[in-house]
Amino acid sequence: MDDKTTPVPLVIFGVPFHNVTFEEAIDWIVERVRSGQPANIATANLDFVTRAWDDPELRRILIDADLVLADGFPMVKLSPFFGPKLKDRVTGSDLTPLLAERAAKEGMSIYGLGSAAGVAENALNILKQRHPGLIIAGSFAPPFAPLLEMDHREILQRLEKAKPDILLVAFGAPKQDKFISMHVRSWNIPVSIGIGASLDFISGKQKRAPKFLQKCCLEWLWRVCCSPHRLCSRYVANLRFLLSASRQMHSIHNMPDHEVSFQSLDEQHIRTLEKHRIVTDYFQSLETGQKAAEFIERMQKRTGENNLLLDLHAIPWLNSLELGALLEINKFCRGQGCRLILYALRPKVRTLLETCRLTDYFVIVCTVQDAVGTADKLAEHADGEAVFSEGQLKLKLPIELSAASLPVFEHSTQSLQQELLQDGRLKSIEVNAEQLDFIDSAGLGYLIALKKKASDSGVSMSVRNLTPALRRTFEIARVDQVLL
Repeated sequence: MDDKTTPVPLVIFGVPFHNVTFEEAIDWIVERVRSGQPANIATANLDFVTRAWDDPELRRILIDADLVLADGFPMVKLSPFFGPKLKDRVTGSDLTPLLAERAAKEGMSIYGLGSAAGVAENALNILKQRHPGLIIAGSFAPPFAPLLEMDHREILQRLEKAKPDILLVAFGAPKQDKFISMHVRSWNIPVSIGIGASLDFISGKQKRAPKFLQKCCLEWLWRVCCSPHRLCSRYVANLRFLLSASRQMHSIHNMPDHEVSFQSLDEQHIRTLEKHRIVTDYFQSLETGQKAAEFIERMQKRTGENNLLLDLHAIPWLNSLELGALLEINKFCRGQGCRLILYALRPKVRTLLETCRLTDYFVIVCTVQDAVGTADKLAEHADGEAVFSEGQLKLKLPIELSAASLPVFEHSTQSLQQELLQDGRLKSIEVNAEQLDFIDSAGLGYLIALKKKASDSGVSMSVRNLTPALRRTFEIARVDQVLL
């Protein structure tokens, strides 16, 4: 299953889920290993979705993931209310042994990273006993530490030496998913999967619920009874979220539909937009996965290396499949250094995107002038810059400081930073986040490393002009006290 046959995701509570069965997921993984193209797979349950509503970085990880599996029965049960029904619940705990069985047949190697000392090694040995042909590339349990305090270099060196086909990361969510996101673009591992407690279950360190409880969707109750102090508050928070989010979605769905006042795109407007590298088209209702896939492919060909403006003035509602199509188009545009611009949204549709926490990911405008301004801002500030004056280095951060964009920013600013730190001219560093829209753990790690270098050289460093959403990312990562 390649990119063209990966199903268009269904967006539930703002999180994309790919509509696959266990067999289809395993086939997808095998084909991705054969392709050699690095892939990031997330197994997302209700707790994942709950956290994602409050964590901009986690939301982006799920949107950017190559495959998101519905690891929670609430997502499957509720999916028909959002659009097409999810076929099945695909749990990481069940996927891991099934994947090991298939890997043994295909001659593909597996590496276990995380869990407590000895657990991954024991679990992989058990899997090898079940499937003698399974190739174990290795295992490693790093000492427990927050994500940004881990020894990433040692882990990456071990993985580079082992060269696994499939990496199973068991740091727990969302730490494991943020770790994968930080490195998936740079390492030479075909498939990486966050698997939570799967290795604990295989090794016997934790006991899974009996099959009849799993079939009755009561595995959560078993886990609460086994670990009440650790899980009770989590499941209470998940239930509160589920009830609150469901009420909000029901309320939005029943909102009256009103047309929006907007500028019709005449020939003059279209020519103006084209001068600023913006091509235009109209969104259409998508009734089937096939139609959604065809629309995505057509828009990808349409945009090329330009920004794409989609007119939605005639669209009264977006179901889960249509939202998934928009996410896929925007993901493609971002990969080309461009953006998908949503134009003339009706109030009901805009409220839907706001509630699903997707307005930070999409560019939404009501006028041609706003669309032009977006394109100009992207062209001017996409890469950031470094300016030195009177003892101060001003780092103007790019629009996004993430694992994807960080190498470009580092390449353009690193030589000046090193020169100034070495020759003693540098007195202070001002990090200006005025144009910054998004930062992830890779970006935060860069800022922490820069501050340490500055501090070691007796140079002060400050971070300015953070938006509330960006500040929240700093707080979730617990680096606000260090950097702010």
